[in-house]
Amino acid sequence: MTQTLVIYHGNCLDGFGAAYAAYRRLTMLDKQDADYYAATHGEPPPDCAGKRVYLLDFCYKREALKQLCASADAVIVLDHHISAAEEVAGLDQECPNLSLTFDMSRSGAVIAWEHFHEDPPPALLAMIQDRDLWQWRIADSRDVNAALMSYPKDFEVWDELAQSGAALSRLADEGRAINRFREQMIEYYKGRAVMGEIAGYAAPIVNCPLAVTSELLNVLAQGHPFAAGYSDKGGKRGWSLRSTEDGVNVAEVAIKFGGGGHPRAAGFSTRIDERWLTLEPPEAAEE
Repeated sequence: MTQTLVIYHGNCLDGFGAAYAAYRRLTMLDKQDADYYAATHGEPPPDCAGKRVYLLDFCYKREALKQLCASADAVIVLDHHISAAEEVAGLDQECPNLSLTFDMSRSGAVIAWEHFHEDPPPALLAMIQDRDLWQWRIADSRDVNAALMSYPKDFEVWDELAQSGAALSRLADEGRAINRFREQMIEYYKGRAVMGEIAGYAAPIVNCPLAVTSELLNVLAQGHPFAAGYSDKGGKRGWSLRSTEDGVNVAEVAIKFGGGGHPRAAGFSTRIDERWLTLEPPEAAEE
């Protein structure tokens, strides 16, 4: 039997929600032997030789995806990032074992659920979509999403949260307290933003934690082409871009740096000098 590999967007509620949708169908209901891999943009794909591969809320660059198709048994892409759709457009005509589904009106989690299941998406995934598309149409969505960020990305934990109305109500209660603190964090990091220039655009730039990046940058982007936030890990600096309806298409900006995303939310990564991870006191350096 062909091994199944589910590759999903790592460090992302929507990406893990998509992986959960696959897990509930493949592993829990169908009892299939499937592996799950959290992917990061800019990193090479795992070994896919002879496997049935799902790419959820995530897609590799055109050449990498083409090479993946050459080794995999089948590749199914379920995504909603417009930059990815443009990057791999028409590749399914070159690779007969590739299936491409892109829908910018749905989030990755909802696309995946509706692919793997016949019943409507759980309210939890609908709320994840509400945040990921920045629609905020569902009551308690902000609080539920805030609380969900505090839980481990564990399929069994998420299944209990997704399948229980009582758990959803508990998340809303927990999220209200979390959001009070997050609002304080946003105010603090607003004061740490400085003006800089990215791809020729003057924009507020701030070093900030992922937990408040989207909300913070949407505030900072007011009156500017966009706002940018970054965080470092070793020699890698991850960038997030957000813009308002009056701002620029940040997906186009991110593409210039090898990244991508949506018109109002995008990201990319750059390298930084790892020598900064080794510091010596000025006196020792002079000696």
